[in-house]
Amino acid sequence: MKQVLLGTTALVATVVLTAPALSAERLQLSLRGYHVGAVAFTDVDGAGDANEINFGSDSEVHFRGATELDNGLTVSFRAELELEADPDVDSDADVVDEVYIQIDGGFGRVQFGQQDGAMDQMHIAAPRLFRRHYANDPSMDPFRPYGLRNRINSFGEFSGDDIKIIYFTPQMNGIQLGFSYTPNPCKNHTGYTECVFEEFARNYWEASGTWEAAYNNVEFGLSIGYGQGESDTPSMPHDPSEFTFGGEVGFGGFTLGGSYAVKETGGDVDTQQDHWDLGGTYENGPWTFGLAYATADGDMNFGGSEDEEYASWVGGVRYAYGPGLAIGFGAQTIEFDDDGTSEDGLAVFLEHTVTF
Repeated sequence: MKQVLLGTTALVATVVLTAPALSAERLQLSLRGYHVGAVAFTDVDGAGDANEINFGSDSEVHFRGATELDNGLTVSFRAELELEADPDVDSDADVVDEVYIQIDGGFGRVQFGQQDGAMDQMHIAAPRLFRRHYANDPSMDPFRPYGLRNRINSFGEFSGDDIKIIYFTPQMNGIQLGFSYTPNPCKNHTGYTECVFEEFARNYWEASGTWEAAYNNVEFGLSIGYGQGESDTPSMPHDPSEFTFGGEVGFGGFTLGGSYAVKETGGDVDTQQDHWDLGGTYENGPWTFGLAYATADGDMNFGGSEDEEYASWVGGVRYAYGPGLAIGFGAQTIEFDDDGTSEDGLAVFLEHTVTF
């Protein structure tokens, strides 16, 4: 099952921040990361003479380091370097999209910097078979080059990787809570430069919770989250909010799960989106099989007028042929409808993953 909890089981309120800590070693960084290479054969309605064969890749190098102080605190640093251009992050390659520090102790965990909010980190959704090809919140969308983007996303996403502060409680009796605050939609700037806005999702608060338990070799997990922000820009939707819910169950080599999200805005532009997914995987030694379905409908642009629907299936098999090495073969469909105007797509892909 997906591990979303911190794993700390006792609330030790007596951790003393003032205890001597100078004898700890200086934090040393190490390199981690991954590379995903893929090839897809894609057929999309209305694509014209576009080439149906496309290569894709997604690679990151992670700089990580941690040191444990004499008072029991662990201080960590992490930065993630995007090696390819990501249109959702920046138009250029070599962009660091997550940079944050983390402090762990008996009180729980605190993160500060460019990091996903509590809702995103704690959300449970349908289990994922592939590293970067999903029906829900896709990272490598084979249809996007052909003008048909998959916009299904049941995760709490409004605060993105913008600078925020996040707190997670220790896990007690399988329950853990998380909270985060994002004052402005701001990232990748030095100092306070360009970090004062009246735009969408400023003063964004998030609260989330998870519960995990096991009974007779069956594992259960539930997640719930809510986020609320504001905007004073006349041309933008006001008061964005998200509610997410997810659950999963694992037994033997099977994991089944799903999630739901409703995303709304208020003010003059009053809109709503509904997203959900459902799926399962089966793991047998180095082999893993999976199938998932996801859908979304509503005003996907928060413009106050459009009513769109998306639906996607993803299924296939993955084989782990070595430590950190896997290759998978799968197929994905996409269906799009906008007031009677519809488009369909089918992609068959091969995904190879190296994790280091």
